[in-house]
Amino acid sequence: MNRVIEVRDLYVTFGRPSGTVEAVRGVSFTVARGRVHALLGRFGAGKTTVLEVVSGHRRPTAGAVRVRGVDPYAQPEAVRTGTVWREGGLFPGLTVAEVVDTWRRWTLDPITRHEALWQVGLGARSTARFEELSAGERRRLDLALALVGRSDVLFLDEPMTGLDAEARRQVWVTLRSLAGRGVAILMTTGDPDDARLADQFAIMSSGRMLDPGAQPRLRAA
Repeated sequence: MNRVIEVRDLYVTFGRPSGTVEAVRGVSFTVARGRVHALLGRFGAGKTTVLEVVSGHRRPTAGAVRVRGVDPYAQPEAVRTGTVWREGGLFPGLTVAEVVDTWRRWTLDPITRHEALWQVGLGARSTARFEELSAGERRRLDLALALVGRSDVLFLDEPMTGLDAEARRQVWVTLRSLAGRGVAILMTTGDPDDARLADQFAIMSSGRMLDPGAQPRLRAA
């Protein structure tokens, strides 16, 4: 198995006036090339904190994280990754093409606008204004921006939040297409239905991963 993401015995502790809080406790998992891995849990389970660490946006308290063999926090420029946070981007007044072109100007060695939009199925919408896009198209535009830097590893924080059934289907088609081209995807979700659609998933609660034996039960539910 070509392991792209490796997390071993991860701990994250926050200091609070009332004392320290262990937000993540002993989490371990791997994600292979071309696979979609979901972290499933309720709000406060610790899954977004894990994503922040693995994407290089937060230093772990203990444990080891490697993305293509590199510590993403210590060497953020050494690996090409893309991140989409839950809120997504807002680009009022701009066309899809203008949004991507602006992002490309901020990116070292970007892919072409055509390639970015083609990868997420928005090639025919380049002249549409942001306000004209559906919720699903806006999320796919977020994915296009995450890919501009030639990313083959994506971190997605609850990418289906606020989407209706058809928009979710469109985004999943895009994720499957990206995985088919070798992109490794780590996503968080609070929805068991999305977890079932991933290649593999882990259930988180109170900062820990639950017994893997719960996964077959979830898939069968």
